Amino acid sequence: MPIYDYECRNCKAQLSDVFQKVTDTELTKCEACGKDGLYRVLTGGIHGFMAGGNTIGSIADKNTRLNKNKINEMEAMKREANPEPEKPWYQKQGDKSRKEINKMSENQKTRYIMEGK
Repeated sequence: MPIYDYECRNCKAQLSDVFQKVTDTELTKCEACGKDGLYRVLTGGIHGFMAGGNTIGSIADKNTRLNKNKINEMEAMKREANPEPEKPWYQKQGDKSRKEINKMSENQKTRYIMEGK
């Protein structure tokens, strides 16, 4: 059940933490001055969202699922337009495991270190 805050337009009295159902009507009569001047004060926080309601995150997730192919296509076009430059030989890393390197001869190890092959 949501929690609401109210304020009186006439006497500026404040009513805090009023538990009401979403379907309940707003309170209007002020207990302090007895006049019809209460209104709901909008507040933020986790009680600002209701179950089953759309949030910005849920809408974004839904749009991402629906437009998955378009998004992938656009990312591929960006990669094609800006390809990564080839690294110089001294920045390339080999993909051999330690076990494979230990099986190499000294000449093979030197070549692997120098060329990454």
